[in-house]
Amino acid sequence: MVRTNWRKALLAVAGGALVALSGCSAGHSNSRIKEEWLARVPEDQLGGVRQAQTERMQANDAIVRADVEIRDAERALEVVRREEGAARMRKEAEEASVKAAEAQGQREHIREAQASLKAAQGMQDAAKAQVAWREHVVETKKTMKQLREREAEVASAELSLAEYKALKASGDVRADGLSEADFNSSVADARGRLASVQKQVEKDQKQERQARAQWENLLDRAQGYGGSGRE
Repeated sequence: MVRTNWRKALLAVAGGALVALSGCSAGHSNSRIKEEWLARVPEDQLGGVRQAQTERMQANDAIVRADVEIRDAERALEVVRREEGAARMRKEAEEASVKAAEAQGQREHIREAQASLKAAQGMQDAAKAQVAWREHVVETKKTMKQLREREAEVASAELSLAEYKALKASGDVRADGLSEADFNSSVADARGRLASVQKQVEKDQKQERQARAQWENLLDRAQGYGGSGRE
C-alpha cells in the first residue's frame, strides 16, 4: 500500500511537471511561428507572407543604407571642422596684421588691415555656422537610423501576423493555440515606437534646416571675401 501511494505521488508530480512544461511551451508558441509549420502551407496561400518578407528585407536594407549615410555625414563634418580651423587661423593672422599696421601709424594700411580682418571674421563666423549645421546633419542621420530600425520592427511584427493568418487559413490546428490578439498587439506596440521616433526625426530635421539657414545667411554676408561655397 505504501509503495502504491508512493508511485501515485510520483506520477502526480511528474504529471504536474509536464503540465508546467506544456504551459511554458504554449506561452512561447504564442509569440512565434515555426518555419516548418509554414512549410506545409500551400504556396498559393502565402501571398501575404511573401509580401511581408519582402517588406522586412527592404526595411533591413534601409538600416544598412542609414549606416552609410551616417558615416558620410561624419566625414563631411570633419572636413568643415578643418575649414573652420583654417578660417580661425586666417582671422588671427589678420589681427596680427592690424596690430602691425597700427604700430606703423599709416592710416591707409590700418584701414586695409581692418577690412581684411572684418572679412576674415565674417568667414570664420560662417565656418562656425557650417560646423553647427553639419553637426545637426549627423544627429538627424542617427535619428533616421533609429527610425529605420523601428520600421524594421514593425515589418517583423507584421510578418509574424501574416504568418499566423496564413497558418490559420490553411486549417492547421496549431493555429488554434495561438492568439491573433497577441500578434496584433505586437504590431500596435511596434507602430507606437515608430511614431515616437518619427516625431524626433521631424524635430531634428527642423533644427537642421534652421542651422543651414543660419550658415547660408552668414555666408551671404561674407560673400566676396573668399571661403568655401555652399553645398
